[in-house]
Amino acid sequence: MDSAEGDFVWANGSTSALGDIAEVIDAWRSGVLLAPLRERFPFIEFSKMAEGYERGEPAETAWSILLADDNHISHREMLAALRSNSRLSGMFPFFSHDVLRLAIDPFKRDAGEICIEPQGDGRFSVQSSPGGEILADVELADLADMASSFVDSRGELRS
Repeated sequence: MDSAEGDFVWANGSTSALGDIAEVIDAWRSGVLLAPLRERFPFIEFSKMAEGYERGEPAETAWSILLADDNHISHREMLAALRSNSRLSGMFPFFSHDVLRLAIDPFKRDAGEICIEPQGDGRFSVQSSPGGEILADVELADLADMASSFVDSRGELRS
């Protein structure tokens, strides 16, 4: 079951029972939430991220997932520092090519994002996109303040 926005998958599963498929579709379209859907149809699977979207907390869920992920243990201190900043904590975090991206809207790429790239020496470069100013050679202690300088009080990127 895909989202109408972006390419987010809410849930998936398989069964050879055509009747179950029809019932899943009907239940989903009538607003049955993910957990009750899985209770009725055990072949349905969904992620913590799908539950976060369902609760209306995608950014908070994404932060929690990243901070708990052992694949990002080397970034944990950076992630914790950024999440503690009130302007950044509402942005949607994700990694792409070892660059942390803080998206204004996870479904609208043109809404803008802040890109944070570790430089390997404990320093970072920070850039707002598309084509925004680049702040290079930022230390971890200053990272959250520098990154949040790109965000206005409404949670939008400064022009």
